[in-house]
Amino acid sequence: MTPIGWSALRVLGFAAVLGGLVAGSTQLPSRLELTSIAPVVPADVLSPPSTPASQMTLGCPGPETDGFSGLPAVPGEATSILAATAPSEAMQGIATAPAPGAVAVRSSASAASDPALATSATRGGVVSGDVSGAAAGEVSATGSLAVGLAALQTGLRREGDERGLQSVACQAPRSEVWLLAGGGAPTRRERLVVANAGANPVTVDIQVHGASGPIASVNGARVAVPPHGRVGVLIDAIAPGEASPVVHVTATGGLITAVLEDSWIDGATGRGRDDVGPADGPATEQVIPAAYLTGVATLRIVVPGTDEAVVQSRALSPNGAVPLPADQVVRIPGGSVRDIDLSGLEPGAYALQVRADRPVVAAVVIERRDAGVAQSDLAWVPATAVIPVLAGSPVPAGTVSRLLLAGTAAPWAATVYVVGPSGAVTSIPAQGVADSSWTVDLPAGAAAVWIRPSSGTVRAGISAELADPTGPLVTLVGINPASLTTTAIPVREVRR
Repeated sequence: MTPIGWSALRVLGFAAVLGGLVAGSTQLPSRLELTSIAPVVPADVLSPPSTPASQMTLGCPGPETDGFSGLPAVPGEATSILAATAPSEAMQGIATAPAPGAVAVRSSASAASDPALATSATRGGVVSGDVSGAAAGEVSATGSLAVGLAALQTGLRREGDERGLQSVACQAPRSEVWLLAGGGAPTRRERLVVANAGANPVTVDIQVHGASGPIASVNGARVAVPPHGRVGVLIDAIAPGEASPVVHVTATGGLITAVLEDSWIDGATGRGRDDVGPADGPATEQVIPAAYLTGVATLRIVVPGTDEAVVQSRALSPNGAVPLPADQVVRIPGGSVRDIDLSGLEPGAYALQVRADRPVVAAVVIERRDAGVAQSDLAWVPATAVIPVLAGSPVPAGTVSRLLLAGTAAPWAATVYVVGPSGAVTSIPAQGVADSSWTVDLPAGAAAVWIRPSSGTVRAGISAELADPTGPLVTLVGINPASLTTTAIPVREVRR
């Protein structure tokens, strides 16, 4: 069934409901008691005004292997948090708060009176600070720098079984997240880290979905996250051996940030590590800017609801849509997960587009294995949200990186702003046909990249790699839209 068919069914369903409402209206009494009807709400209350944000906070997970009971942390790796603000060239026409601005990177283990790990008062600047121990990171921006803020956590270990290059976008706190990563090999481990930046404790419920549907927990799947703290949960303790895990985390009593780390050791050979952040929420269309695909790659899809979904998937190339080598259309039972092999695609720059007749969530994992080298690496990237106005990200330091844009439904265009190591900004025009991708190699030393769409529907991601004699190192970054405004809720006296 094509998406047009699904739309027609939805229209027919709406017509049926509307018909029922019209038929039901003949049963209403001829006289209505108007005093029982709620008073009319002024239009400015229904659509409260927005003002430029004057304060913004993003949460970062901190070292992913620290803080797990009975499990030692991985030694010898640095966890860095990079914070960036959009340069003035990318901010044309975007209002900011009038007060002077400041950006600070902090650790949740530090006291409020302790100095920040890094600070900046310059628009377009990129700063970094290292976080250690079982602590989360926090990036805050105030005043004129609150608009156009982005942050990225990176980690690198070059030696040992746990080697890997990792990255994950720091997030605005939320009440619900979907995290797609991991596998069923006996030496593959998924670590869930949930952080609470608020002043009150938060309770989180953890539900794991797998190939056969929601998995009944063998251990407690409800945990408390202390104020300004974090907790780590091994997914194998909840759903051991699941080959295609998807983790759904919901919070009660506050907001959280969460990340899932996938670490794989194949016997005595390191197969890589990476972090994945929240995927774009359940929707009938998901797009994953997966950057350059070559070799082993997998598309993972979960159906959150209870009804079966008919799912169509395809790749988006610079020249338009490309069919998958297999499983172009699949049926996925409600609550279940399906992995689709992408290895048959010709090597190239792609995004992945998933469309369904029920809301789904999706992500992609790639593997990098060089011939003659034992060790390899893996990287996850989730479906990302459409960029309404502005989006950006720091670039993992020292890497060879590419930016990928994906545009759907209609021809699209955008301007890319690359911030160099000295702060100089280069603008690059980007455009594509409907349902296409576009890539550009970022210059060596690029510190951050920002995107301003001018037409069409655009999403973005980064692919970053490091050469290493013991095996390739790779990570993928999904770029989230930047928050620009805050909503002012008017308070009015109600007279009775």
